[in-house]
Amino acid sequence: MMEESKVATDKDDVFHFIAYVPHGGSVYELDGLKSGPIHLGEFSAAAAGDGSGGGWLDVARPAIESRIARYASSEIRFNLMGLVRNKKEAWLEKRSVLEARAAALAAADGGAAAMDDGPAATGDAGSDGFTVAADAGARAAQAAEVQTALGECARRIAAEEEKFAAWRMDNVRRKHNYIPFVVNLLRMLAERNHLKPMLDKAQAPKRE
Repeated sequence: MMEESKVATDKDDVFHFIAYVPHGGSVYELDGLKSGPIHLGEFSAAAAGDGSGGGWLDVARPAIESRIARYASSEIRFNLMGLVRNKKEAWLEKRSVLEARAAALAAADGGAAAMDDGPAATGDAGSDGFTVAADAGARAAQAAEVQTALGECARRIAAEEEKFAAWRMDNVRRKHNYIPFVVNLLRMLAERNHLKPMLDKAQAPKRE
């Protein structure tokens, strides 16, 4: 016979997730012990700049701080985690923008034929707001800045790739079964009469 399902309450000793989510200009609290979302307030996307932080966090922060303060004196078994965008993707997008700027600068310096190709050659702003300077010296300075930024992008992307490679290796090590290795190591130490001296040495401080 199946047990009757019930909604957990604050009195139940359970572990659950509480998420704070911005959606449609409002911030909602999603509590696993509640029957539905809780509206915490509204925020302005303009206050957050690109809409990825700041504004909605100002609404969620008081609720988070209040919940932490409520359990600070009696409960330590909770974690605060943030779901963020993959940094590598952001740097790849920035690199694409910089490469487009570098191409526009190269076209502007390419001669009269390239001057008719688009907004970069006429001094108008491109889709990302970048404007190719009319003066050759200024364009050289722009090109230097773009190349510096591209170098920074390359370093950041490489760092993210190294980080993910390290994470993959850590996951492999966590899942690997080391028991056969340990058993064989102990067997070989015993066969070569190294195990007992090691045990005696380890137990010596306890005898003292």
